[in-house]
Amino acid sequence: MRRLPGKILFTLLFPWLLFAAGVHLDVDKKEVLRGDTVTLSITAEGENIEFPVLKEIDGFPVLGTSQSSNISIINGHTTRSVTKSYTFAPMRDVTIPSLEVKVDGKLYKTDAVKIVVTDRPKQTSQNGEAVLEIKTDKTDVHVGEPVTLEIALRYRRSANFVQVELASPEFSNFWIKKLGDVEKSYDGDYVIEKQRYLIFPQKAGDFKLGPLTAKIARRVRVKPPIRDPFFDDDFFNGFFARLQWTRIASNTLNLHVDPLPGNVELYGDFTIHARADKTVVDANQPVRVTIEIEGEGNIDDIKKFEPQIPDTVVYSDDPVVKEWVKNGRYGGSFKETITIVSDHDFTVPSFVLRYFDDKERRIVEKKTAPIFVKVKGGRSVAASKGTAGIFAPEKGGLERGAAEEKSVISPSEKGGISPWLYLLAGTLLGAGAMAGMRELKVRFGKRKESNIAKSIRRAKSDRELLDLLLPYAKDDEEIKKALEKLEENVYGKKRHKIDKKALAEIVEEIENPES
Repeated sequence: MRRLPGKILFTLLFPWLLFAAGVHLDVDKKEVLRGDTVTLSITAEGENIEFPVLKEIDGFPVLGTSQSSNISIINGHTTRSVTKSYTFAPMRDVTIPSLEVKVDGKLYKTDAVKIVVTDRPKQTSQNGEAVLEIKTDKTDVHVGEPVTLEIALRYRRSANFVQVELASPEFSNFWIKKLGDVEKSYDGDYVIEKQRYLIFPQKAGDFKLGPLTAKIARRVRVKPPIRDPFFDDDFFNGFFARLQWTRIASNTLNLHVDPLPGNVELYGDFTIHARADKTVVDANQPVRVTIEIEGEGNIDDIKKFEPQIPDTVVYSDDPVVKEWVKNGRYGGSFKETITIVSDHDFTVPSFVLRYFDDKERRIVEKKTAPIFVKVKGGRSVAASKGTAGIFAPEKGGLERGAAEEKSVISPSEKGGISPWLYLLAGTLLGAGAMAGMRELKVRFGKRKESNIAKSIRRAKSDRELLDLLLPYAKDDEEIKKALEKLEENVYGKKRHKIDKKALAEIVEEIENPES
């Protein structure tokens, strides 16, 4: 009888111990970086299992759920277990409360679990199997000076990481260019993966670079749907496995950036040349000037040249910039073509390039020589416009306005013929004259089309049409729009359709406004 209380206590506790062993809660990580996800899984054994319905955990919404089941056969006895997983992203420390699970009509509770959220990931993995490090080749630079940034992830071969992801750097006030692909090498028991970037500071000041992050994953085995020694073979590891990710952070670096003196924006060493395709040309025929710059430095920051040449039409193409990295030095080439159309001699001015020389440590100014272009023959476009009356409507309109003001008959005048009769008579005479003109055109045909209009209609390429229309770039809005489309066709490989007939008619009106 003295042993009865123990038996009674064991009998009362045994069912609870049995089912507690069959219901448990796991989390994939108890310490996470702010914004990372946490997955909690509840596993229960039984036939009829009711998991909790969770829409949020400690104030943070559940982002997704999944469910899997396993069947084990041991000594002929079949056991069924079900696992339900919930994923959420905590932004602060949270506690997963005790959750209720109903198994075969009985209610069970899980233990509460605390999750710690940090703002900075660890620089090494939890067991020291991987470390992430960043370094630069310089610590004191000028604005625009290229800096080589190297990101290196070092991890043990025995860690069996199957996937590695290096986050790309994103620094404010820096222009960043990736150099090649990840370089993989081996150092004894370690694997090293490196990625290099060129970073160009765009602003002076003291900057803190990093920390950067990397994600590493290893494959972990999950329970097969049926528990049987048959599935313990390595052959099935790939079938019943998932990736388990870990994120680590790098060290930080300090970089001091000095401003460039004299308000220059380029840093490096460059050469500049300019040449014209011809220096003697017929009136209103295009001259193309090509500007070429080469060298080491922030070639991408060279701005487009837009020269101002009086009484000419100047059309600048978008520059073509090609970049390269040679012996660890960044540089490239810059090429711009400028088209000039004129009816008189003109001079292409010098093109000036100012930069801070990285070797001489001073501002250097280089310029091209002026190019004189002789324009021979042909009539002056400016003169023809005056005689043809292209600007006459504006000027003539003012003159007509003044004349009309003088010839107005005051309503206060008495006697004589009413001014309204004069107006009516003038209108009728004008209408008759216009009708007569139309009749003459019908009888004797239209005036012969000009050579320039014919050339526009017969232009065989966009390049030829562009050259023909350039002299009229300032005369008509439709021509200006057509030139923009032609430029995109010629230099941007576009396929805009150009109505040559309509353009020829516009040019004809410009050349012969009285026809």
